Amino acid sequence: MKEGITIDLQFVAGSDEDLETAFLLNSSPAFEFAAYTVAALTNTQPTVAIQGENVDITAATLVQNGATVLDKVTISFEQGHKATTHHSGSGTTKRSSTDPALQTLVDQMWNVDQDRPSAAQVTLNWGTKISGKSGIKEGNLFANVDETLFTKKQYADLLTTYQNELFTADVCKAEAPMSGFRKQYLQAVFNAFTSTPMFSAAFDYLKAQNYKDTSDLETFKSKVLWPLWFGTYTRCKGALGSSGWEHVFSGELKSNEVDGQHDWVRYYTEQKKDKMVYNGYYTHDEDLIGTFQYHWQGATKPKGGFFTGTSPAFDFSILSVCALVHGNGGNCHFHVNNYPITVTSYLQQCGDGSGTCLSTAYPG
Repeated sequence: MKEGITIDLQFVAGSDEDLETAFLLNSSPAFEFAAYTVAALTNTQPTVAIQGENVDITAATLVQNGATVLDKVTISFEQGHKATTHHSGSGTTKRSSTDPALQTLVDQMWNVDQDRPSAAQVTLNWGTKISGKSGIKEGNLFANVDETLFTKKQYADLLTTYQNELFTADVCKAEAPMSGFRKQYLQAVFNAFTSTPMFSAAFDYLKAQNYKDTSDLETFKSKVLWPLWFGTYTRCKGALGSSGWEHVFSGELKSNEVDGQHDWVRYYTEQKKDKMVYNGYYTHDEDLIGTFQYHWQGATKPKGGFFTGTSPAFDFSILSVCALVHGNGGNCHFHVNNYPITVTSYLQQCGDGSGTCLSTAYPG
C-alpha cells in the first residue's frame, strides 16, 4: 500500500486466486470509471496526480461479439522522471533508471551476453499497431530466426524443456512431481543459465546488496533461486499448478486467457507449430522489446510481451535480480541499449513449503 492511494494484494474469490491485483484507494467510483474509460478508449497510459504522487493507469481491452470491452486495469506508481522514446512511427512513455548500481549491472550483462541474437539472426514483423481496441489476425510476429543460434547450450537446454512438454498449461491442474527426467531436464537448463557470465554478474550484484544466502553460490542456488523459479503454488485455490518458471518461460492457461509467457524462444517455437495467432502490437522499441496481442491454444493474451533481442539467460538473470531486490510491483528501472525498461514482478510463499516463489516477472 502507498500512503492510502493504492494497494497491491492477493486474494481468493470462489475457486480462483489472484496474485497480482492493485486498485485505487480513497477515490470515488465515478473518478475510477472516468480514468479507466480514458485509458481504455485512447490506448494510452495516463498518469494522474493523487495526493502529490503520480499514478499510472493501464487498461487492456478485448473485442467480444463485435463490441470492445474492458478486460484488465493495471495501477502502478511512476518512478523517477518520464522519458519518451520513438520507434517505427509510434511513441511510448517509460520510466528512467533510479539505481546506478543496477544500471551498471545491466550494462555489464548486455556487454557479456554473447548468446543474444544479432539483428540479422532474428527479424520481426510487428505489423499493425493496435489503437484502443483488439487487433485482427496478422502475419507471424517472427519473420525469420536463424536457428543456428539454438545450438548454443542455453538455448539447446531450454528447447529440450519445451520439446518434452514438462508443464501442464492449465493452472487448475497440479504439476507433475519434480523427479526423474523432468527434474533432469529442468536442472540442466537451470545449470546452463546460472553458468553464464550474465548470471555471474547478477550474483555479484546480489552479494553487494547483502541479499540472504549469497555467501556461497551453491547455497544461494538451492535455497533461494531454485524455489523462486521451480517452487509450486496455486492460482486456482487448491491444485499446485503453477511455478515461476512455468509462468514466465512456458506460459499458462487460466480460463480463456494466456497467463505469463514472457520468453521469445517459447513464442517462436509455438509459432512454428502454428499455435500462435498474432494480432498486432501496442508498443515496441526496435527489435529489443515489445508488447502485443495474440492467441495461443485458443486462449487470448490481451496484452503481453517480452524481450526479443536478448538471450533467455539474460532475461532469467535480470528478472531474478528485480524480483529479489526491487520488491513487488513495477519498481525495477534501467536502460538496455539506451531504451528505458521497467520490470514488474511479484513474489509469494510457495504452496509446497519450499520458500519464496515468483508469481510473475516481465519487462515493459
